[in-house]
Amino acid sequence: MIISGIGWSVVICEDNRLLVMKNITLRQLDILQTLGATGSYTKAAKQLHLTQSAVYVQVRKLEQEIGLPLTEQVGKRVFLTDAGTEVLRASSRINNQLEELSRSLEHLRDVEDGHIRIAVTSAANAFAVDLLARFQQQHSHIQIRLDIANRKEVLESLERNDIDMAIMGEPPQTLDLLSIPFHKNELIVIAAAHSPLPRMSAISLVELAKETFVLREPGSGTREAILRFFDEQGLQIEDRVIMNNNESIKQAVKVGMGVAIVSRHSVLTKIEAGYLREIKVEGFPLPKMWHLVHRKGKKLAPAPNSFKSYLLQHQYVRTTNELSQIIS
Repeated sequence: MIISGIGWSVVICEDNRLLVMKNITLRQLDILQTLGATGSYTKAAKQLHLTQSAVYVQVRKLEQEIGLPLTEQVGKRVFLTDAGTEVLRASSRINNQLEELSRSLEHLRDVEDGHIRIAVTSAANAFAVDLLARFQQQHSHIQIRLDIANRKEVLESLERNDIDMAIMGEPPQTLDLLSIPFHKNELIVIAAAHSPLPRMSAISLVELAKETFVLREPGSGTREAILRFFDEQGLQIEDRVIMNNNESIKQAVKVGMGVAIVSRHSVLTKIEAGYLREIKVEGFPLPKMWHLVHRKGKKLAPAPNSFKSYLLQHQYVRTTNELSQIIS
């Protein structure tokens, strides 16, 4: 049986003697993991920026410490043995402990030395970047890692705990997430600047539903909100054109492929530049909210916690009363 901790492993032998494998290193475990993932000494060496012989030597040293073969070659591919798989399981637990240690220690550091890992849905891209830029003006030494993805990918990042927080539309209630609405997010109808749709008078939803729509892919939060809205009105729209990001949608609408319903924040510059125009429609804009989202019980380090406080204490929160309700 193998018992693992940070930087050490213990094997309990049949005669109950303890053999402490002091010479195993995290680097060796990382090499074994990369070898298992690539199935090739050559590919592992290239990925790790090592020579092939260096990878081979470290794997052999690890096998000597453990006393069992960790890899086997079948044809041209290298596979992990059962022992190798067990070692990687222990390695994963060690890495998780080290990551938890890093997060815990970050709480003891000054906020300006920290970093923020944040993901935003592509619909919130322009809006979120503006918020982060304003925040960084006050905290110039904080490192920000921003991932832009669709709603499904953002939720998966939250589920895996890969990020500190996310900015998105309302997340599903079924997930173990804390969701704080902090700014209005109006959905508007846009068309090409040369569209024949009326410029001054509002059209009805029935008339709008007859148009060709450019929609996001299944799983998009904006798409779900749009389809749900029309369904509630007893109407159906055809998704004849499907795009996987907002920039593609704006371009498609600009050249006349159809109309779209998007966040006002994402198209302001295009409308002001005259490439797109907002269409007046009965019942629009749709009132939605941007949400700051993180896992329930997550211990935010000083830097991301500072950004969270920034959002809740500045002009993005609508009233003092709402702020007190959100914080409580």
